[in-house]
Amino acid sequence: MASEIGQASIWLSAFSLLWAISMLAIGLRNRNINAIISGRNGVVATFGLISIAVSGLIYGFLTDDFSMRYVAEGSSYYQPVLYKIAALWGKMSGSLLFWLWLIALFGTIFVWQNRHAKDSLADYALIPVSVVMLFFTILVSGLISGVYNPLSRFPNGAAMPDGAGMNPLLQTPSMAFHPPILYVGFVSLTIPFAFAVGALMCGRIDNDWIVRSRRWTLFSWLALTVGITLGGNWAYRELGWGGYWAWDPVENASLMPWLLCTAYLHSVMIQEKRNMLKVWNIILMVLAFEFTILGTFITRSGVITSVHAFAEGDIGVYFLSFILLSLFIITGLIFSRWKKLRSLNWLESFLSKESVFVLNNWLLIALTLIVLWGTLWPIISEAVTGQKIAVPEEFFNKTVVIPGLMLLFLTGVGPIISWRKLTVSNLKRVFSKPIIFALVLLIPTIIYLFLSGNIVVGSRSVYTVLCVFFSVFVLVAIADEFYRGGKLRSKRHEISFLGGFFKLIGRNKRRYGGYIVHIGIVIVYIGIMGSKGYFLLESKSVTNGQSIEIGKYQLTLKKGFEESHPNFELSGAEFDVKRNGKYVKTMHPARGFYSQAGQGEQDTIESAITHFGLNDLYVALGPLPQNASDYVSRGEPVSVQVYHNPLISLVWVGVTIMFVGGGVAMFEKHYKYNVKLTDA
Repeated sequence: MASEIGQASIWLSAFSLLWAISMLAIGLRNRNINAIISGRNGVVATFGLISIAVSGLIYGFLTDDFSMRYVAEGSSYYQPVLYKIAALWGKMSGSLLFWLWLIALFGTIFVWQNRHAKDSLADYALIPVSVVMLFFTILVSGLISGVYNPLSRFPNGAAMPDGAGMNPLLQTPSMAFHPPILYVGFVSLTIPFAFAVGALMCGRIDNDWIVRSRRWTLFSWLALTVGITLGGNWAYRELGWGGYWAWDPVENASLMPWLLCTAYLHSVMIQEKRNMLKVWNIILMVLAFEFTILGTFITRSGVITSVHAFAEGDIGVYFLSFILLSLFIITGLIFSRWKKLRSLNWLESFLSKESVFVLNNWLLIALTLIVLWGTLWPIISEAVTGQKIAVPEEFFNKTVVIPGLMLLFLTGVGPIISWRKLTVSNLKRVFSKPIIFALVLLIPTIIYLFLSGNIVVGSRSVYTVLCVFFSVFVLVAIADEFYRGGKLRSKRHEISFLGGFFKLIGRNKRRYGGYIVHIGIVIVYIGIMGSKGYFLLESKSVTNGQSIEIGKYQLTLKKGFEESHPNFELSGAEFDVKRNGKYVKTMHPARGFYSQAGQGEQDTIESAITHFGLNDLYVALGPLPQNASDYVSRGEPVSVQVYHNPLISLVWVGVTIMFVGGGVAMFEKHYKYNVKLTDA
């Protein structure tokens, strides 16, 4: 019964959205408040209907209703409850339904937030929100080829005795939380996008749409940051290759909207301060949204191979058509409002905050284009040569270094440089201290590289020197901003420096929250520099009692072991770890064996990771039989890869600091609707 009710709810939601779009359009055209309210209610009703459908699908998972096709393909009887719920977004149809539910949820929140607005901007924005919802409703309804209704049953009342189960690689806590958080980041970008389109539709091309969508944009940026990081952490722990970012197409699909959203958050400050870049900001927000749809196309079209992409049929053509049609319509809206979009001011100096932000935007766009080119190259090469050629990881690692380092430098320049024009006296005052500190701390870095022998490596040492120099420059520049501001506040209010420091942040959360984000970015850069540039790898087959050495660590194989779990079997090996000849702990890398109905047995790599300060010792096993105890005791060889990843913990620490800073910035003073605004 849950299946039938859920399918009916999806169909009804299509009608409620058509009603919402029609009533909003009629109400705004005729200034009929009752029609507008009816349109808003249509959006809220859609959320209720889609919630019924999602609840029905989750109920099917929890009750092991294997007569439902999606449940049978994504779950199994012994699958833990957490992963039965996570199976909702484990395959294509369910993930699209979850995406739709999130849009409906955010649309309802959007209606509630703007219920007291005295202008029509929010109602204009609600139309593109409803259109996006209608597009996803059509996708999950089962009307089009390439995707079936996730609540549909097998024909003729057929049912499987047990389900095929979720992909074993996805049965980890990281993947239970990484996709939904990433989806939240993708989907919530619909709201600022809708504000931009709504502003074009009603002719309100001032800063109002930016201010009213700011929290949504920051919320999206935060969710994307956390989602991308959780994905990297999943790859690090589950894929067994010792890294957290391999420029996989699906990884890239999540990174590109983040880059564009970051560019937008910087460029809107120029519009608010100098009334410039109106067209550019609308384009950036539109592109950030469109790249979330492009990412969905990449993930689900099947045109690109990825470890966590999935495709069923030719659904990609619908996403591509939606992108092209929406871009065509928005381009027309931009040209229709061109006179109002023209900037009244211009850059007065290359040495100004405006110029730094513009350069920041160019670099972020350049990085986006590099990632896009490398991601789509297999499609381009196949169209031109007939062969699908994948772009190696080295292409990305080499091409992003220079713009990445320039962005790091600008992270420190932006906070300390002034608007309009920087004078020579101010240039000396704000730049002298960060540069002196950076040069002083650069000397021990060069000495360390020389003594360790890394100075002869060439480009890696150059990148390290530049990364250290820019990192110290940024940290000192931002610390000086906090110190001077906190000292001034404490003196003015006759309180302690710490009290002045917190009062400083509280008075301008957006500004100083951004500075905290910049500190986090510096920490991430240092972590990437160490873990990517100076990691060690040893691969070897060892037998019982033999050792493998990496740096100052020695790992000795002691014995094999097995563990039984409800949905899988674990088979692994124990390694005693010594550091500088002294025992420190025992590590337990393993392989997980999952029995999938109709698919045979699949195994996964269960890496063992030990943290030594900021560094990680990472051990992954090659193929190993299930009877590891007997296998190792007989003296059979065990294939093992050991990584030493220096400073890798700083990556996770840095992202945490970025999250804190973004949270501070998001909770600035809320926009209040206290003035009736006139629509164009």
